Amino acid sequence: MRFPFLPFALCRWSTGCRRTFRRPLRHAWLALGTPLLWLMVAVAAARAQAVTAGADSPAAPADVLLQAPALRSADIPARADADEQEIQSIVRRAQVPDAARRYEEALARHSAAIRQLEERSGRSDLAVLSVRRLESLQRHWLLYERSVAQTRADLARTINDRSEDVSELASRRAVWQATEQSAGLAPALRERVEEMVAQIDDTEKLVSVPLATLLALGRTGGALATQVQQGVVALSGMVEDQDRRLVSMDTPPLWLALRDAGSREPVTSGLTRSLDIERAFASSYDAANLRWLPALAAGAVLLLPAMVWLRHRARSLVANGQATEPSMRALSRPWAAWLLLVLIGAVVYDIQGPIFRQQAVMLLAWIPVLALVQRRVLASVGPWAYSSALFYCLNTMASMMLGDQLLYRSVLLALNLLMLLTLSWRMLRARRRAADEAGPLPVWALTLLGCVAGGVLLVSAASNVLGNISLATMLTGALLDSSYAALALYAGSTVLVALFQVLIPQSTLARVAGRHSASLIPLAARLGRTLMVLAWLIYALQSFRLYRPLSSALLTVLTHEFQLGLLSISLGNVAAFSLAIWAAFWLARTIRLLLAEDLLPALALPRGVGDSISTLSYYGILFIGLLLALAMAGFQVGQLALVFGALGVGIGFGLQDVVKNFVAGLILMFERPIRLGDVVDVAGMSGKVRDIGMRATTITTFDGAEVVVPNGMLLADKLVNWTLSGSNRRIHVGVSTGYGVRPAQTIDLLLRIARAVQGIASSPAPIAVLTGLTPGALEYSVRAWTKPGSDWVAVHSELSVAIRDGLAEAGVEVPLPQRELHLRSAPGALVPPAAADR
Repeated sequence: MRFPFLPFALCRWSTGCRRTFRRPLRHAWLALGTPLLWLMVAVAAARAQAVTAGADSPAAPADVLLQAPALRSADIPARADADEQEIQSIVRRAQVPDAARRYEEALARHSAAIRQLEERSGRSDLAVLSVRRLESLQRHWLLYERSVAQTRADLARTINDRSEDVSELASRRAVWQATEQSAGLAPALRERVEEMVAQIDDTEKLVSVPLATLLALGRTGGALATQVQQGVVALSGMVEDQDRRLVSMDTPPLWLALRDAGSREPVTSGLTRSLDIERAFASSYDAANLRWLPALAAGAVLLLPAMVWLRHRARSLVANGQATEPSMRALSRPWAAWLLLVLIGAVVYDIQGPIFRQQAVMLLAWIPVLALVQRRVLASVGPWAYSSALFYCLNTMASMMLGDQLLYRSVLLALNLLMLLTLSWRMLRARRRAADEAGPLPVWALTLLGCVAGGVLLVSAASNVLGNISLATMLTGALLDSSYAALALYAGSTVLVALFQVLIPQSTLARVAGRHSASLIPLAARLGRTLMVLAWLIYALQSFRLYRPLSSALLTVLTHEFQLGLLSISLGNVAAFSLAIWAAFWLARTIRLLLAEDLLPALALPRGVGDSISTLSYYGILFIGLLLALAMAGFQVGQLALVFGALGVGIGFGLQDVVKNFVAGLILMFERPIRLGDVVDVAGMSGKVRDIGMRATTITTFDGAEVVVPNGMLLADKLVNWTLSGSNRRIHVGVSTGYGVRPAQTIDLLLRIARAVQGIASSPAPIAVLTGLTPGALEYSVRAWTKPGSDWVAVHSELSVAIRDGLAEAGVEVPLPQRELHLRSAPGALVPPAAADR
């Protein structure tokens, strides 16, 4: 249709053409535009008439009636029966009152709990509480936020189900109404159609009542979610205000506070307030996680006999020399190990629970930690390992007394000075007995850590005296928490290592360690140490109130986008891409190593199939990792299609050889004309196949050279594989004897010699034949096959030596080659020079 207007497009910018076609073009637009205008007016009128007709029918919109096809007369009875069954199912679902009642009761419980929490959070004495109590209160709000969100999600699913039922009824009613308006229906069928329309209308009225109730409950849940969100924001603001107070003087100096001792508040005010917050939060948290408590209790009970059995197994391993006693020391005390694992489970259970209960669990865990930590570590840490438990308990109890600021500051200052004296005495003792206190850390490292801890305590004491009580509280608590976390992580790691050595079979561990001792074992140890240090670092940063600002700053830096034309990139995408690529390469190498050396050799696979599976798995994981890395970097599937399209064009022009070698590598993987260890002749050289890659194959020649042959050459050129169907090879040794020995006697002797050689196979049996009658000698050929796996060069040499020795012992003379020597002399050439002179 566009070809008639091609001359107008071609001569658009020509003045002559414009003048030539201007008048006919104007008439053409008028001729085409007038019918189009009338057509648009007619369509608009038809739509208005349809809308008017639909407005008179209150049952269904006009669009639905237009879309719903009328049923044929023959289909009405069967469709009516099917719709009645569906309507009955919808009625049964609508008449279940438990759903609305359950959601109503849940929202009522949430509303009452949130009102109590609002009263607890709106009191004016929150300013006297520590930041740990405020965090517990914030976690309480977050607990209700999760509970309300879960209730709203369940309610939304129920509302969607009821809405789908209403929509299904509307669509079925539209079909029956369209059928009712059709002409030519029999009276019985029309009555059946009207009955279905009335039944659907009644069902819609029945379903609308519980749906309206559920919708009202949904609005109530939304109001509760908004209320909870406001509480979370308010508590977050209080916690952030506490963090800002770390760099400001929030109380008068200590000497001014001593003068104003008359305005002291009772100690019980802050203690009662803190206990009330923690007790209410613990009750709500346990009620929300009630389903996990029986499982945790049963696990704790069953863990104790398991630890006793593990102690006996550890003793047997030490007695048999399969494990060392220091590595099994953690299991030699099953009660301490059991208590530590149970307390670790309690900490994991309370990971989002009350902080005071976490502090109590950590304080209780000090007993098994000190029992499980090695003596050399305790010798290095000294009395700090024992006294820090007392300091931790005193600091926790003191944090509950913030109602009396003067008493709390006095206790905190005394605690700081006592901790400082303990550290100083430890450092002096370490200098005097440096040789006797050898431990896992050098003396200079312990001295550095002691100096850092002492500096923190000095800053805490100075802040307390000058009036920054928030900073003093944070530094003291963070120092105790971080030092305890280090010892707890060390003790927990010793228990986990001992459990790993006991539970993993020693034969499997020895085999894996023997094969992968240079790669997997150091990597696993390094990864474990890195995770421990990272976990301690995160905990320490949280204790020192640095994790939140540092994580926010890091997130800001990583999400900052750099615009390069139409390309938008961020440091986070680059970091995610690099991490994904590194993880893909590491995972691919590890899986390839495990498949090639541990899993596939244990299966009954044909030779070479395991190598193909491991190699294809390696490249498949790399390809999937590349796609994931590109997705993490921000690339979309459509963008990747454009990239691959451009790559295909580049391949078609400049990377033909690379693609050919890649496809040839795939053919080698699946067809397997060569396999690892095969002896081949290719490109004028002989060697053994060492590696088959996707682009090239590495062949080691018998001279020791590593030759990289492109895969395309292996398929395009003639390839000789000496070990494709088997590793046995035929060897040939030529022998000459004189005419004085009978051929039958010589052949029998050669066969007996060949059968006696160790590397000669009995099937096919060796043969000896007379190959020639030359002047002065009889020519024989000994032909034999080597055994599978034998070195055919060594067998050939052994057979040759055996034939020579056997012929010599039998007195068979091997004739020497005969040569005729013709001497030609010139006149005077043989006369000595001295005789010529005489």
